[in-house]
Amino acid sequence: MDMGPKIKMSLPSFSGHTEHKPQLLKYSCQIECRVKPTSPARVLGELDRKHTYESQNVELNEYTNKGELSRSVMLSKPILAFEFNCLKMEVEPPVVVSEGSHHPLEQGF
Repeated sequence: MDMGPKIKMSLPSFSGHTEHKPQLLKYSCQIECRVKPTSPARVLGELDRKHTYESQNVELNEYTNKGELSRSVMLSKPILAFEFNCLKMEVEPPVVVSEGSHHPLEQGF
């Protein structure tokens, strides 16, 4: 069974800068896995009624139901599909990037 090549990625992730957690925290995540191209999953379903010529120009933030957008993405034609095996992930403790403010909206966030 071909497992594909081994890859390593380092991904930054951020959290905080909210009313309850004013500090901005950065997490470092190291991922190691084997990856190979595969056939895309087949998703069966009816295209959403909002996909008419008239509604194609509607901006994403104007969707009334976010589930409709998710279904549209799942039913769209896939570009690439990958299979991930032997996944190993390590997340380091967070580092404070910014002490922030108790009022994040005042800083434009």
